[in-house]
Amino acid sequence: MWFLKGQGIDSYDELCEKSCAASGEYNALSKRIREIESRQKEIGELQKQIGNYGKTREVYAKYKASGFDSGFYDIHAAEIILHRAAKKHFEGLGLKKLPSINTLKQEWAALEAERRKLYTGYKASKQNNVALGVAKSNADAMLFGTRTPLEKAHGYDAR
Repeated sequence: MWFLKGQGIDSYDELCEKSCAASGEYNALSKRIREIESRQKEIGELQKQIGNYGKTREVYAKYKASGFDSGFYDIHAAEIILHRAAKKHFEGLGLKKLPSINTLKQEWAALEAERRKLYTGYKASKQNNVALGVAKSNADAMLFGTRTPLEKAHGYDAR
């Protein structure tokens, strides 16, 4: 009861609205944080492949100049495989021109700054969502027994 008064909640409908809003905010923050982390992972993989491509470019050029000689391949198989994997990665992303490592580092840093800022709000949002969810569950149990209002309205039995 004191929690609800502290939140400025005076009715069950208000509790439902605030609980739903808190859940929506929490879910939106969670989704954005996951998107940022996914993009950071993509950037990390792209940086790795650009590095591999740069390190193996000369060897692959010599392999190509040799007419794709199998003896040359046997000696430099690891480099050639890395080079082909990097090219395949770039093709899979549809890249015609490779971004610079500095551009990728700047994008990653901007995403990290956004993620850190969001994470602070995420923690508070999670706590608020949990607290309101518990309060709503308790109110449902007191008002409706073990069945939720939706179950009661439609005649479902949760048992």
